[in-house]
Amino acid sequence: MITSFKTSKVVFTTAFIVRLVMFSFPSVVNTLMECVELSTPITSFKRLTEGVYLYNHKVAPYDGGVFHQPPLLLCLFSCIDYLPSGSIPILYSTLDLIIAYALTCITQLKQQYYDIKNGQLKAEKLHRKHISPNTVAAMYLFNPLTLLSCASKSTQIFSNLAVAMALLSALKYKTGQQITEKNSINVYSSLSMFWIAFASYLSVYPIMLLPALLLIMETSKPVLHFSGWTVCLFLLSRLFVGTWDFIKATYGIIIFVFDLTPNVGMFWYFFIEIFDQFRSFFMVVFQFHTFIFTAPICIKMRNQPILAATVLCSITAIFKSYPSASDACFYLALVSVHDELFKYCRYGFLVCNLFLYASVLAPIFWHLWIYAGSGNANFFYAITLVYNLGQVILLIDVVYAALRRQFDLNHPEAIGKIVIHK
Repeated sequence: MITSFKTSKVVFTTAFIVRLVMFSFPSVVNTLMECVELSTPITSFKRLTEGVYLYNHKVAPYDGGVFHQPPLLLCLFSCIDYLPSGSIPILYSTLDLIIAYALTCITQLKQQYYDIKNGQLKAEKLHRKHISPNTVAAMYLFNPLTLLSCASKSTQIFSNLAVAMALLSALKYKTGQQITEKNSINVYSSLSMFWIAFASYLSVYPIMLLPALLLIMETSKPVLHFSGWTVCLFLLSRLFVGTWDFIKATYGIIIFVFDLTPNVGMFWYFFIEIFDQFRSFFMVVFQFHTFIFTAPICIKMRNQPILAATVLCSITAIFKSYPSASDACFYLALVSVHDELFKYCRYGFLVCNLFLYASVLAPIFWHLWIYAGSGNANFFYAITLVYNLGQVILLIDVVYAALRRQFDLNHPEAIGKIVIHK
């Protein structure tokens, strides 16, 4: 325990220092803020500062068609604007550390939860050592995508924080039930619903995680808390900006994709090329395609709700209208929580190479297209397809690993054998 605490202290302290060092190079930070791989129209810190400037000068921030972030973020950064300039680097670095700490707690509770619930895992536990929570934290904190996302000041970090806290609160509710902590379980239930409501308030798509959280808590009663918190967040937003215009500016752009600024997703290029008369149809198809996975994933993985939440986070990162590398770094950390699946994964080498290939070539192709003028949009879109191919293969591999592992647990005689379905 003492060794684990010392390791944790070293990991978190080093991660904090590394982030502050990165923030000490303004030219690097400014470059990263402009990277379309890291910032989108709905998470850009540059657009956020413009919205804060307009609001502080009594100009409606949502009228210009540039600012697309929720009013409560506007409120937060309007207050931070009065603090010393070093406050923002400290804020972002601290938020990253809080997410990492939440991931360590999720790892511990997940291991505890499944060891208690699934008696069939006792034999496996004797032959396998769980991944260290500090390892999960380190894999998140020192992931290059996490470091770059933090330095770019992407506001996606707030959504990632909210999802992590929602999962942690749901697990605390569940483990609290198992050890009969009656005084705290209702608090954790409400907290989980607050955090997922806040995440949904920030970017809509996290609402897909609501069924998975309910599966973790094994009750549907918290839905009322979710509805109540959502109403409160919208009323506070209306009170702060004095109008409901923020709904169209904040959520309309996510659903209808008004801004076709390039990103690492698949929406922007398609809707640049599509004829206007077909736009509405394909918009419905694209958005429906993202949300349609929620029900089958939660039904199939009802006995593994934490994994269901991980899969839904990865689906969101791939198919949302404005994805960025900040989405990927969070669900990659959640994948590492499920260390029992690693030995069943088949395409680790391919996935790593696709991520590396895309990470290196995406900035190069963007430069060729925008600055050198020797390329075009096809260059950049092609490499985003490679990036998303890597994510899809990883997702398929994780789901396969979970299903194969469950099959092996139910049929020990089939371990190590090829299963052919007739």
